[in-house]
Amino acid sequence: MGRIAISGFYDEISGSLSKQIEVLHRLGESYLCPRNLDGKNIADYTFEEFKGKIYPVLKREGIRFSSIGSPIGKVGIDDEEGFEKQKKQLAELVKIASLMGCGYIRIFSFFYGDKAPESCHDKVVARLKELLAIVKGSGVKLLHENEKNIYGDVPERVMKLYDAMADEDFVLCFDASNYVQCDVDVKAAFDMLKDRVVYYHIKDCSEFKVEVPVGTGKGCYDYIIAELKKRGYEGFMTLEPHTFKYALLKPLVYFVPFMPLIMKDYFKAFRLIDKAQGMGYFSCASREKVFLWQYENLKKLLEG
Repeated sequence: MGRIAISGFYDEISGSLSKQIEVLHRLGESYLCPRNLDGKNIADYTFEEFKGKIYPVLKREGIRFSSIGSPIGKVGIDDEEGFEKQKKQLAELVKIASLMGCGYIRIFSFFYGDKAPESCHDKVVARLKELLAIVKGSGVKLLHENEKNIYGDVPERVMKLYDAMADEDFVLCFDASNYVQCDVDVKAAFDMLKDRVVYYHIKDCSEFKVEVPVGTGKGCYDYIIAELKKRGYEGFMTLEPHTFKYALLKPLVYFVPFMPLIMKDYFKAFRLIDKAQGMGYFSCASREKVFLWQYENLKKLLEG
């Protein structure tokens, strides 16, 4: 790749693959992070179904995958049935990734529920090693994302997982917004993990724990991107802004009686978005528009 390549969860605009591709082409980009494609989660496609229905379209349109945005590992640590299902899904996703020439499948490290996270460490590692065995020899790596309420939701436990796995096929994705959601100092998290992270999700979050356009929240993107430039980072930055909430909920939060009080954190965050993007109180934006804000903001940060 030799440079920073911008990818995205374009299903935040639409679940329609044709719409996702249309926006990609308009932006002059070619990388997609698939999650929901034509009414189904990527993990619900068998290899044969994907190869017959989705792959020909992607090949014709010149679309590649930066990573596969799977939900693998987003089950309870004690959910035996859910884990067995996900192992079968992962086996299919490895074949899909290989067909697409994609090197990463995004995973998580299991919801800990009402348990103390540290009490789950050994079981989390054992389960991740079962997942690792499925990808071994395929050329595809497991890409761990720090998600709220999973074992690896704070940088200290992410580091423990990384050290415990100690395998070149278990690598890290950094999501600044998710760390904000967990009350983590993003700058400190980046400095702790930067030598181990190979992939970045671009999502920002306000102090109100509601996502906002990239560069306007607590995600320390000025610092992160400046540091990555110094380090000569070459890899993916995948837009996963979650600001479709603004597109969908602003009319409800602003104009339904008492909602500014009931959903006060959303109201405060949406006012922050209004100011950052020059939106009037009565102005609304589409899901596509708010996604494009992320793209434009990231391009400015990279060019700055």
